[in-house]
Amino acid sequence: MATNTVVGSLTCSDGTTIPLKEEIAEGTESDLKTDTVYTVSAQNVGDYAPGKVITAGLVSCDNGVSYCYILSQGLVAAIIPVAVKGAVQEVQPLCAPYRLVAGDKVRILNETAAARDAAMCVYTASGVSRIFHVTPSSGTTNELVDLQTSNSIGDTLQGDRIAKWAGTSVDGAKIETNGFYVVDALGNVVGACPATDPSVNQPFFTSAYNVPVALNYKAQFLTNA
Repeated sequence: MATNTVVGSLTCSDGTTIPLKEEIAEGTESDLKTDTVYTVSAQNVGDYAPGKVITAGLVSCDNGVSYCYILSQGLVAAIIPVAVKGAVQEVQPLCAPYRLVAGDKVRILNETAAARDAAMCVYTASGVSRIFHVTPSSGTTNELVDLQTSNSIGDTLQGDRIAKWAGTSVDGAKIETNGFYVVDALGNVVGACPATDPSVNQPFFTSAYNVPVALNYKAQFLTNA
């Protein structure tokens, strides 16, 4: 299994930056620790800078990337913007500032260029961050399910509203829907999340215009191949 050098930076409210760097295998979600050139030893971010408030960030991979987030006490605490090297535009603000606590980790899914793993990262009106993902099959409707529970978006976020979202997929013209759709219990589309190929453009969080989520809602997209 190939490994790549994954790099990143987290901008703090006090004007400092936490540099990240790790050799990480493609296709396996892994920890991304601090860059030893600047931090002496490789550490998880929560142990390196407990109490610091992260306001922006970016993690870049060599060939492909699906998602990146801060894991805190078993939950997705904050989603970190991602990109492929050479398609980077800016260090993007987080959906909301996040204060690090001891034990927090940065988790990253570093990918091959051809990996079809799709991810929809969302931030809700109540301040919840979640990631929904799927490896799509050819010519079918693919449901994105919660990264940590494998539940549908309706089970995970029922009663909440999606305020911001960002999507990653390399499928391009294979996608027959306008990005990733959130559909209600009757199959009606209530929201559409842009799906960006990170090797072409840096994915950005955009407004979801308060997409409602209720029980039996699904996040899905249709592929033609």
